[in-house]
Amino acid sequence: MRVKGAVKGATARMPAAQEGIKRAWVEARRLGERTKFALTGPPDPAASWLLASSGRSGSTWLGDMLAATPGTQQVFEPLDPRNSETYRRLMHWPPGLTPSAFKRQYLRPDADAPEWAAFWEDVLRGRVRTYLTDYTRTSFLPQRFVIKVIRANMMLGFVARRFGPRMVFLMRHPAAVVNSMFYRVKAAWPADVRDLLAQEALVEDVLRPWVGELERVSNAFEALAVWWAVENRVALEQLRDQPHYLVFYEWLSLRPREEMAGLLRWLGMEEDAVPEALLYRYSRMTSKVQRRRGQEDAMQRLTAWQRELSIEEQRIVLIWAERLEVPWYRAEALPARASGAEEA
Repeated sequence: MRVKGAVKGATARMPAAQEGIKRAWVEARRLGERTKFALTGPPDPAASWLLASSGRSGSTWLGDMLAATPGTQQVFEPLDPRNSETYRRLMHWPPGLTPSAFKRQYLRPDADAPEWAAFWEDVLRGRVRTYLTDYTRTSFLPQRFVIKVIRANMMLGFVARRFGPRMVFLMRHPAAVVNSMFYRVKAAWPADVRDLLAQEALVEDVLRPWVGELERVSNAFEALAVWWAVENRVALEQLRDQPHYLVFYEWLSLRPREEMAGLLRWLGMEEDAVPEALLYRYSRMTSKVQRRRGQEDAMQRLTAWQRELSIEEQRIVLIWAERLEVPWYRAEALPARASGAEEA
């Protein structure tokens, strides 16, 4: 019995020990960063680049490319509930709810929300960090952070008004996103439309014309389509009067060199600041590790949802994008406009 008890106790201590080792590793890799900021003062939130998108939209790939620019350190998903106790508390995140669940906060751009403001200041200053956020180390002495997030679409106006980071918003065809979330990833992305309807400010500002239709949504696939339409509608609306750069995943896939050159110019970087190998590599979040094989290969991937979703499933996704008046994406695989800067 004593032996069994000792083994059980040692087993219980293993996760905590592993967690401690990972944290120590992250802290060791941040030594140069901490030393620099101790001498120069904390980084200005406005110096950060905020890369926002819906999940499964290619943000990991784009974030890795931006993090490869000189002097840039990526902070990967600080709004993942595993990475911040403050975020879990502000979101009232239930124990046991998977991090991929669609639980998002809507904030009006002029919201009086001091706790959210304090949290976002910490995020943009690079203070919300774990071994998950620091998956890759790209700069020993960073000049700026690229903050990559998929849970912030409905509060981008709030962040932009208060802190003024360089805002990059990435979009991908809703049918491709929902197909990936519902069928292609190993873990499900649970979504509940009731989490939207429970936010009174969101209903009042955005959803009131469609409340009846939203209340009738009863299946998981359609709920994902609704969430894409709502969070992208809100993001575009809140960014309308803020300087930002809009990137379409489809154009980035088909012409990565040209797309990145335009974005890097807007960010004040050299057009060739990203190594060419990264431009033609699949995201590390996919099962692919080989290089992309050119435009024909890219088009096969971009049109996969047309072959994999039924006509009815495609109709459901597209009708919600139309209802919420999200522009540029319809039955065609490619968006109806080009990527580019949007100045206020």
